[in-house]
Amino acid sequence: MKIGTIVLRVKKIERVLDFYQKYFGLQLNNKKHRYDNNNPAYELSFEHLASSDTTMSPLLILHHDPNARNPSPSSAGLYHFAILVPDRKSLASTYLALKLSGVHFDGFADHLVSESLYLRDPEGNGIEIYHDRPSRKWPRDSAGNIMMDTLPLDLQSLIEEMNHDRSGNPMAFPTGAKIGHIHLRVTNLDRSITLYHEILGQDITVNWKQMSAAFLSTGGYHHHIGMNTWHSLNGEGHIQGMSGLENFTITIPDKSFSTLWDTINRQSANYEPQRRIQETDKNKLMVSDPDGIQIVCNSE
Repeated sequence: MKIGTIVLRVKKIERVLDFYQKYFGLQLNNKKHRYDNNNPAYELSFEHLASSDTTMSPLLILHHDPNARNPSPSSAGLYHFAILVPDRKSLASTYLALKLSGVHFDGFADHLVSESLYLRDPEGNGIEIYHDRPSRKWPRDSAGNIMMDTLPLDLQSLIEEMNHDRSGNPMAFPTGAKIGHIHLRVTNLDRSITLYHEILGQDITVNWKQMSAAFLSTGGYHHHIGMNTWHSLNGEGHIQGMSGLENFTITIPDKSFSTLWDTINRQSANYEPQRRIQETDKNKLMVSDPDGIQIVCNSE
């Protein structure tokens, strides 16, 4: 499974477009299409991805809606989306380029399996930029489960990665960046785990229920989906028309996509599929999670 395009509903499109183009180096694709209420949506990709594979989905779609309402801080929605870079040197280059451009960081972390930078776009959408340590070095407990933590990031060590770089000034996202995972604010952890684990087939890789968070993935990855109730426990569900996360895409292999349909049919009595699940075509499903967050499921 892979996490694909992130769709954000934004109020001040020029300001947000400028942020992603100027600081992240994303390019505005030629296509501009309409969403609901005849508001335009803008597709953004990294140039090296767009130029090498014209069939590749955009990294971000910004849906312009100047009348979007601001969500409650305790509502379900986006905690952050995460851009994965291929190695530590790429993370160092991105950090230095953004810092020199005057971008404000919310924080930095060493998660044992990865190292991360945190920031926000002009409308407060959370962003993580990270690289993975080799999977063979991911710490595991006695049962073989992946272990994660949130420790201070050694920024000086990160910067040292660039000391022998003779290619010139650091560049944000030099090559190979993509969406690595998404982290959601949810209102009931157990209820959301049920959907992502039992319906969408995600494995629970790190269970921090005692700390009001959980992480799920497929294929042995540390996590494709993160979720927490740190500020949203028993809060408001996600309502369409609010600014912030509109939907996100997961791409599923064909065989697993068929299994997903079988699972939905078996558990239809418990999951209320008529309200939650919509077949848009034979290779795509639109699923709403228990908080109303929309997930576009594509077959590959």
